[in-house]
Amino acid sequence: MSGFVQSLWEAVGTLFQTFEQLLTDPAQLSCDDLVVLGACSVCVTVAVLWACSGEELRTQKVKVRADFTPGKVHYHGIPPVRAIPCLSPFGLKLETYLRMADIPYEPSTEMAMGPKGKLPWIEYNGQAMGDSNLIIEFLNKEKGVDLNRSLHDADRAVSRAFVKMLEENTYWGGAKCKMIDNQDKIQELWEVSWFIFFFYLKPAIKTIKKNMWAHGIGRHSDAELEAIVEKDVRALSDFLGSKLYLMGDEPTEADAAVFGFLAQILWTMPGTYMYRIVTEDCPNLQAYTIRMKERYWLDWDQLTGNTKKDQ
Repeated sequence: MSGFVQSLWEAVGTLFQTFEQLLTDPAQLSCDDLVVLGACSVCVTVAVLWACSGEELRTQKVKVRADFTPGKVHYHGIPPVRAIPCLSPFGLKLETYLRMADIPYEPSTEMAMGPKGKLPWIEYNGQAMGDSNLIIEFLNKEKGVDLNRSLHDADRAVSRAFVKMLEENTYWGGAKCKMIDNQDKIQELWEVSWFIFFFYLKPAIKTIKKNMWAHGIGRHSDAELEAIVEKDVRALSDFLGSKLYLMGDEPTEADAAVFGFLAQILWTMPGTYMYRIVTEDCPNLQAYTIRMKERYWLDWDQLTGNTKKDQ
């Protein structure tokens, strides 16, 4: 390692000498020197543009349909699999919200990444929009929807806090449990060949590991992470108590997110510690999830039954 560091330091020193010669006596520069300086200039330019350009350069260009129907929502997400209509808690949340808000939508049959390089996303009036939370905020304003109209400000704050806990903290425990610790089950759920699993899902699993490490939660031991997740889930169970829905007798916007998360545990993580917590230690969460499913997903069996194995 010391030899590598020394070589790297010498290379940096040579680069600075070349740059100094460019400023003092450019006529003495060789063709190789000019090539190196040109390559470095390109790298620096790209880095500066990426850092300073804002969302316009960072977002991904996606192709949207030209023959759109004004006011119609075209939904892009992970298509249904044998166990669940969507393997993403964010995708299931967004679709559940659309159903709760009575907003008609048309699911896409193509699984293409959205403008933020993620799923789900929507097309609306010829525009591509990413991030489930931002999409919900937009549609609330566009369609005049307020699923939280019965809540006081304090209740709205509590509702948001639980959603953020699940999506920014607990989610990573679920991702590890489902996609890393039990990835053989995912291959079975997707009903794809090992070839597709290796070349598509394996890179996704590596990305999850990197993101978990960058987040910080991936630096914990398995026991520490499982303890964090269990505390989150138990807190949700304690707050729900005997209520029908998270905030009371009628569902609110947060229920779409809570259902999207808990449904992943019930139908895609059988036999895991998270499944045990929800079904054995916190049965009110299991009853809640089934209640939401029966209210908003009457076509659940139809969607999950339409698989290659059944055809």
